[in-house]
Amino acid sequence: MRNSNNGPLVSIIITNYNKSNFLLESVKSCLKQSYKKNEIIFFDDKSSDNSLEKIKNFKLKNKYNFRIISNSKKKKDFATFSHISAIKKGLSKAKGKYIFLLDSDDYFHQNKLKEIIKIFEENYKKKLILDLPIFKYKNKKIKKNYLYKISKNKWPKFPPTSCMCFEKKTLKNVLKKINSKKFPNLAIDFRLAVYYSLILKKFHIHKSHLTFYRQVGESMDSKYVKYRSIEWWKRRKEAFEFLNHILKKNKLPTNKGLDFFVTKLFNKILNI
Repeated sequence: MRNSNNGPLVSIIITNYNKSNFLLESVKSCLKQSYKKNEIIFFDDKSSDNSLEKIKNFKLKNKYNFRIISNSKKKKDFATFSHISAIKKGLSKAKGKYIFLLDSDDYFHQNKLKEIIKIFEENYKKKLILDLPIFKYKNKKIKKNYLYKISKNKWPKFPPTSCMCFEKKTLKNVLKKINSKKFPNLAIDFRLAVYYSLILKKFHIHKSHLTFYRQVGESMDSKYVKYRSIEWWKRRKEAFEFLNHILKKNKLPTNKGLDFFVTKLFNKILNI
């Protein structure tokens, strides 16, 4: 695929809530992609900062052609469900064959679309492609080589949402299947990773660092301090419950290992 004009149209869905300080870097990284046949859909979930004003002014001043969608009312809901809802609304407007998800505090390497689309077009059976993150701290960047691993009885390892790229038709169907509100602490990246890995088994890991994953203190995951917070143990419990829920729904056997029983014990001790 030498000429991107001959390739498929792809959609980038950027979801934002109160990330005014970072969103322009995110949008600019999409505008600077070497693969030009793309559309950008920016979704703002009724931010209380100046995010919406900032992105509208940026678009107007530079005469860029991308779409801005905003919620007229912020739902009093768990962050997970707001995130899923934002992606679904962006997806309803997307015209691309493939969908790239991007949180507004993260940003892409300029060749990300080009590399990922090439893999999709050469591997039609793959429905999810993940690249690797570059962890972006205030004064440094660290490349991490994830051991992507989803099993039925161990805590999974997988890249974040902004590293996930999908075939659109399948994603629409999968979102309907993972949108259970029984698991309010369980983020969308976990839900998607589980379904594509254990149920569809149609994913590919591209071992190239193409996504800058910003570490922000007030992020959605900041309250889940590993081992040291009740929220972390609660989410861990929900993860195993979600695994069992998905496996049973698809008539697949479940296997409760040591991780499950340790998590169950700590939830009992903490009276969760």
